[in-house]
Amino acid sequence: MITGSSSEHIKEYKRYRKRRVCFVLICLLLAFLLLGLSIYVGARNIDFIEVYELLYNHIIGTVYPPGSSEYVSDFIVWNVRLPRTLFALVAGAGLAVGGAVMQNVMNNPLADPYTTGISSGACFGVAVAVILGISVSITSQLANLGVVFNAFIFALIPMAMIIIIAPRNNKSPATLILSGIAISYIFNALTTVLMMSTDAETLAVVYKWQVGSLSDITMQSLPLMCAINIAGIIFAVYSSNKLNVLTLGDDSAKSLGLNANNMRIACLMVISFMVASVVCYAGVISFIGLISAHIVRSIIGSDNKFVIPASAAFGALFMISADILVRYLSPSDSIPVGVMLSFIGAPIFLFLIIKQKKAVW
Repeated sequence: MITGSSSEHIKEYKRYRKRRVCFVLICLLLAFLLLGLSIYVGARNIDFIEVYELLYNHIIGTVYPPGSSEYVSDFIVWNVRLPRTLFALVAGAGLAVGGAVMQNVMNNPLADPYTTGISSGACFGVAVAVILGISVSITSQLANLGVVFNAFIFALIPMAMIIIIAPRNNKSPATLILSGIAISYIFNALTTVLMMSTDAETLAVVYKWQVGSLSDITMQSLPLMCAINIAGIIFAVYSSNKLNVLTLGDDSAKSLGLNANNMRIACLMVISFMVASVVCYAGVISFIGLISAHIVRSIIGSDNKFVIPASAAFGALFMISADILVRYLSPSDSIPVGVMLSFIGAPIFLFLIIKQKKAVW
């Protein structure tokens, strides 16, 4: 028999769930609308409605006569603007989910996917490839992807180092954070040494990776990044209940049958692969993971069953919004998206710190 109090609790939970589902759906709808706007913004004028028409016609196999206006527009939409837009959506979602998971794993609201030193390792890999000419390529046909392979492999080195170091101190959150910071400084120092020994043109290439840019994204950039980040998001959604248990503390988690140490390492590995797949193509893109999780928690609470999908939706929206703003203010891409995100993210983060009087955990 359901009492009046229980009935009220059930109704309140349903309202709670409805609000959070609505938040996710609104973010997804806005992201879809901004997808068209993102493709619309550029040097060549293409009508907003025409963008969706060109996408639909391309999907159903419509062929335009070479040299025609429609042919050129279709090429620009499908081969130039769409890859960048899709990359922004998936990368934003992946980095935001990485931030939400990392903050749970580290039990620290200031943690984000770059806490582990992944970005520093990736930048060092780029410096090694560009400055020293030493790169990893599986076959001669993939030699042009040597820089990407280097960035990806060196991005995973910090993760391996942390996993080796952490057991000596029982893999506590504080140990993971401090280990990541120390490793970041090591790789930053190594990158600086290499950058000091090269010419200005090569230095500009490495610097572009350090600040984060989407200007060189192509269709070939999507498969690896999308596969890893979508798989990572699915893992995070599937693990949301375990992440909720993890926030209760190691002792409580153990009493509920969860090995907190192993869970942290598993999450750390997944997040490392997710962030490395983004960094190896776009460079260091900051603040997405840190800001998105904070904003989502301030709106819908801290239940990871809702925080994870909401962070993915909001992160995609945040990332594509910043990229649209970059291309609107700077059609020549002179302002990297990483710089724009810092301009937007830093004031928002400072505002959240000042406004937030108590933790939302």
